Amino acid sequence: MKIEMIAFDADDTLWHGEVHYRDALEDFKKILSTWGDPQTIDETLYEIEMKNLPLYGYGVKAFTLSMLEAAVKISEGNVSGKEIADILSLGRSMLETEIVLYPHVKETLEALAGSFPLMVITKGDLLDQTGKLSRSGLERYFPLVEVVNEKTPQSYQSVFEKYNIDQKSILMVGNSLRSDVVPILALGGKSVHIQADTTWEHETVPGFDTSQEGYYSIEHIGLLPDLIEKIQQSEV
Repeated sequence: MKIEMIAFDADDTLWHGEVHYRDALEDFKKILSTWGDPQTIDETLYEIEMKNLPLYGYGVKAFTLSMLEAAVKISEGNVSGKEIADILSLGRSMLETEIVLYPHVKETLEALAGSFPLMVITKGDLLDQTGKLSRSGLERYFPLVEVVNEKTPQSYQSVFEKYNIDQKSILMVGNSLRSDVVPILALGGKSVHIQADTTWEHETVPGFDTSQEGYYSIEHIGLLPDLIEKIQQSEV
């Protein structure tokens, strides 16, 4: 089936995102250096993040709450008010950080917008995600924006049903195999994987079969228009 709608992930697909978490993690380790070594801090925070996902979901606010919980655990309840304030400051800085687009993003969206309806499907905190889209300067390309708690076949299907989109006519573009590729292929759609500079461990899929029908991979988003043209020609 030919592509009738192109959906994009946001963080680490349109703009840099994970790097801010990595930088905050390094600062978090420095704040807690009195209480633990870097590896222990890293492992404890990741364990707490995974535990909290069903309650907090994704995004900076969830990450900040997990950092605070990790600080209490690592310090055995002795973390200071100053250290708590420093951790909160990390979270605020992440929420206010400048949006830096990946190369070729604007040109690619400009090229595609005249031929296809475009939408954003991302996960995380609604206020944070819509705020970043607004600050990015890309809002005008996306008449449809959906922020979901988790990217599963069911959540994608709900979005497609909401807008009466045939799930087999969708092309999803994103950096995460777990969130942007696997669920879409399960629905019979097509997905383009763009490897980001850094990817959260939780979003990886070890042993993923790259030979699956509907799966495509490109080095950067600037190659997307040519790939789409080839896909459309193959569907004739």
